Amino acid sequence: MNGNILIKPSVQQKFDHVMQSGRILFFSAPCGFGKTVVANALLRKWRTLCLRADAPDFSLQALPDEWDILLIDDFQLLQEQETSQTLCELIRANPARRFVFLSRGVPPAYLTAFQYTGLMTTLEPDDLLFDHEDIRNFFASCKVAVTESEINGILKESIGYPLGVAITARQMSDGKPFSPELTARAYREVFAYFEAAVYNRFDLPVRRLLLELSLFEDFDMEMVRMVSGDPRAGERMDWLLRHTTMLRYDSRERFHFWAGFRAFLLWEMDREYTEEKRKALFSRGGLYYELKEDYAHALECYTQGGDHTRVAELLVRNADLHPGMGHYAEMEKYYRGLPETEILASPSLMQGISMLCALAMDYEGSERWYGELKKFAEHCGRQDAAGKQARGRLAWLDISLPQRGVKGLTETIPAVFRLLTNKEVALPSFSVTSALPSIMNGGKDFSEWSKKDDLLYKTLRLPVEAVLGRDGVGLADCAIAESKFEKGEDVTGRMLSLLPQLNEIRNRGTPDMEFAVSGLLARSQLANGQAMDARRTIEVLRECFAERGLTRFLPNMDAMLCRIDMHTGNLDAADVWYREKAPREPTHLNVMRRYRYLTQAMVEIMQNRPDAALLTLSPMEPYIQNCARIIDGIHLNVLTAITLHRKHDKRWRKRLTAALDAAAEYSFIRTVSVYGTAVLPLLGALDWDGDKKWYKQLMAAVRMQAAFYPHFLAPRLAPGEELTPTELQILHLLCADKSNAEIARIMDVKLPTVKTHVSHILDKLDVKRRTEARTAAKKLHLVPEDL
Repeated sequence: MNGNILIKPSVQQKFDHVMQSGRILFFSAPCGFGKTVVANALLRKWRTLCLRADAPDFSLQALPDEWDILLIDDFQLLQEQETSQTLCELIRANPARRFVFLSRGVPPAYLTAFQYTGLMTTLEPDDLLFDHEDIRNFFASCKVAVTESEINGILKESIGYPLGVAITARQMSDGKPFSPELTARAYREVFAYFEAAVYNRFDLPVRRLLLELSLFEDFDMEMVRMVSGDPRAGERMDWLLRHTTMLRYDSRERFHFWAGFRAFLLWEMDREYTEEKRKALFSRGGLYYELKEDYAHALECYTQGGDHTRVAELLVRNADLHPGMGHYAEMEKYYRGLPETEILASPSLMQGISMLCALAMDYEGSERWYGELKKFAEHCGRQDAAGKQARGRLAWLDISLPQRGVKGLTETIPAVFRLLTNKEVALPSFSVTSALPSIMNGGKDFSEWSKKDDLLYKTLRLPVEAVLGRDGVGLADCAIAESKFEKGEDVTGRMLSLLPQLNEIRNRGTPDMEFAVSGLLARSQLANGQAMDARRTIEVLRECFAERGLTRFLPNMDAMLCRIDMHTGNLDAADVWYREKAPREPTHLNVMRRYRYLTQAMVEIMQNRPDAALLTLSPMEPYIQNCARIIDGIHLNVLTAITLHRKHDKRWRKRLTAALDAAAEYSFIRTVSVYGTAVLPLLGALDWDGDKKWYKQLMAAVRMQAAFYPHFLAPRLAPGEELTPTELQILHLLCADKSNAEIARIMDVKLPTVKTHVSHILDKLDVKRRTEARTAAKKLHLVPEDL
């Protein structure tokens, strides 16, 4: 690092604590974290005796008397037991003196007693990394101009690594802007430093071990041995853990490299290893994960290694273990990377690619692969096991493909039931819900069935449960309860009889059905004004699923919690979900995420961003139409109507009319009434000429929800507080630290006009200062986060 000094307040605080009531300050961080520079700055007012552990004449014997603090650099090189004993005795014998140790390794075991008694404070890498404010202050100390957006870019690229920040500041010192070319030069300089100061000091076996492990994001000792093939791998890992801080703990048994050092190792590997050697390492990693039955990571490794045969075999095995459309979406890139010859040889892979095409709304491709699977089945004899498997997978697609709808299922399911009974086919497992909190609107939309739900419950319950196997446990009772709920009935009694089945569902059924039952319970609680109970229902289930490793359900659970937050007015929590977990991918529709898309649009409506909400909603329309998604269509039309209404666009009437027409056809109430106070003014302004009895029931339900949740989807800014286009332009310039005079020049208006606009902006944002306006504007999403 250069001579500019930046001492973080948290570091100064820990140093002051050691000087007042401690004995030892231990710096434990890789090279380039500024340990020496920071230590020298902290100690500049103290009488300090400086020693280097790697000096030929290093000794703790016969030290001079004139010192208050003993500083030992390269502390990780202290190895002799006699030296460690001498050091401990020296610390104990000098209670009035302080000790500062600079190490690239972790604190050694012989200092543990000082740490446990509170006499030693450790500064770790995270304590020394720069944050946004640190970078701004460092550049100021270097007298180098830097903008807020450049600081954000520097923080992102450097991860706050002090040496990287210092090199970047030096390269920008002659007025050069932060750019990709400058970043590349800074990386090369940092890597050259790593190579000279760290990597070249390791012996060859350690270097080889580091390079081979760098291909993997994390690893345990078993994986280290399998990938490296080094019989002394454990010994070398132990040395690295004691003498460096490049390895971090993910848990007690798993490790990963510090990100900056891993980037260097991958750079070094590109120079030293051939492509064939790298592929061989990935294959070893794939074998490790395969033996652990961690197929997601195994597939990633085999794909990186170019082993398509192993990828195909694992996809077949994983499909059997994890059925349902959600599985295919998760494994899409591996299916897409397979040669067609591999797919055509496997009924399981043809089934998977047919479903994947359907989920991507490539219905022509889906039917093409369905046809290939059909040809495969026809070429096999009736007694051929492969033919039986192919016929079973065809039946699975007949039931599951989203473009097929549900109208023919009342004939298909009994027919498949007869084939199962006669043992003519063996069906793969299903996922009726596709990891959504619904059966009616899960893998398929069963609105058509809701018209005759009582009759179908009586006639189809047994064949449906037989065909669906484990996924059929509890399905019929949950489905009819959900159908009645959508029609506005109080399902409290049905839930009381359904909830006792949860134990049976956990033992004999699937987590999909468990989520569907709990999701219906939470929706029922929310509809009855019991929002906190609804939140607790989902939070408990989420915690349970996370412990069981059922991660594919968590994103939709988080979206469900976000909806509850919006109902209760916890807008900050909804903002956090939007910032950290919303899909926000309008150009790449993934139909498996539609529950999250609808949630995202709700947050954007709440944020006063109608254009963003429309951008989120519109890509779903073709899927909803092609796959007869009635319930999704109602939600989409209601949300679109609310959005257009707030934009004063008269087209809202057509969208709301379409929603009401569809809801009335199926007698659905909750699908519309859930929007309560947000849709109530639209219903009052619309002259709808449909079923009056149904409409009266709907209005009663809407008013009830409006009473329970009067602020649901209410905009952050009231109509009278909305910023004009001119005010919005000035707000952007204000947040970019432009003065009133600069704003006047850019906008080509007079200075008093700017002052008037700024005053109006502060009033509308309910703040008093310009600095507060930036925070409020970001919270309201009026300006970008990085401005």
